[in-house]
Amino acid sequence: MPALTLAEVRALRAGGQHAEHLVAARALALAEATSIDAQIEAAYAHDRADLERDAIRYYDAAHALGVPSSERRAFLVGYGSTLRNVGRADDAVAILGQAIADDPDYPPFHAFLSLALFSAGHPRAALAAMLGVALDAARPEAFDRYARALTDYQRELLADP
Repeated sequence: MPALTLAEVRALRAGGQHAEHLVAARALALAEATSIDAQIEAAYAHDRADLERDAIRYYDAAHALGVPSSERRAFLVGYGSTLRNVGRADDAVAILGQAIADDPDYPPFHAFLSLALFSAGHPRAALAAMLGVALDAARPEAFDRYARALTDYQRELLADP
């Protein structure tokens, strides 16, 4: 049976047909080894199936091929998270840190960076990053009169101990 097209594989993912998506995405990635989109689909399929150690090879391949800007945000969150989950926390910090440098206004980058920092053994920086996410994402009145104090505490966490 020939591999499904990219559109057909994506339709399986969108339709929630996870087992079928995994099989089809693997076949597509094998058939189209130099297709960034095929490698991304295989990464996402393996992640969804909790096969992160297998997913990482597809993420690495897609990253090496050059992820298009239309897929960049979702890809980098998934890649960074998976790197952390397979024990490559320092790589996750590097990927997500660069993502933030390139696109600082996307809160998921900051949230997943905080997890990666914690896993990499940097709990102060992790807490500071997550506190920054909370402060940035909260409605103006969410922290009442404590927003200034929390901002000061975040700065303290970021300063040298």
